[in-house]
Amino acid sequence: MPGTVRQEQLDVAHRLSQLGLTREKLMSIVRACVAGHGGCTDNDPPNARGFESWRWGVRRAREELRPEGWEKNDAGNFSTVINRELKIRLAIMNADDGAGLPNRVPQNRSKKGPNSERVAATNEDLQFKLPGMELWPAPGAQDDPGLEEFSTWHLCVYISGDKVRAELTLLRGFVNGFFTDFIEKIIIVGDGEWDRENVFDDPNDADDNEYEIEVVRK
Repeated sequence: MPGTVRQEQLDVAHRLSQLGLTREKLMSIVRACVAGHGGCTDNDPPNARGFESWRWGVRRAREELRPEGWEKNDAGNFSTVINRELKIRLAIMNADDGAGLPNRVPQNRSKKGPNSERVAATNEDLQFKLPGMELWPAPGAQDDPGLEEFSTWHLCVYISGDKVRAELTLLRGFVNGFFTDFIEKIIIVGDGEWDRENVFDDPNDADDNEYEIEVVRK
């Protein structure tokens, strides 16, 4: 079954509202990822850019969403932010160049393990729990069946030089440590759109060093 792709502005806004999110908040997370990536130099170890991008993305996701009732969660060393009412988790993923393109599957840049394999299988199982993708996940769920009943959305961020693309993706399929397919993708930053984005949403933030990485000598 082909995945659902959402890229029109109104459709994106509507679907994100169903997930308790906004494009503005996701853009804030994407910018944090880009800042973390850009804070590394040629003197850092090879995996530093990926780690810093992911770390700052997770941190910013929690800063944005915890005030709205989301919770941080590190179960199984899988760092996410969760919405118990909607029964969804949000994870940050460094993605390859498939991110942000309607006809591509975003794949993880580094090989993943059992946590991601379970995520892919659970997402595939849960998509059939309610008739019609437009109604899923159900808002207002009162039960807390445990994280095994949560769907997991990945904010997939692709960074290469001056190119940045991003999408919120419900991934499925997992082979040899890599995701292979998606159920639904919501394009946040499409091809060529990053150049038109303001670095800061709020002009008052222009002098704020919120995303600067400070090195403190011990």
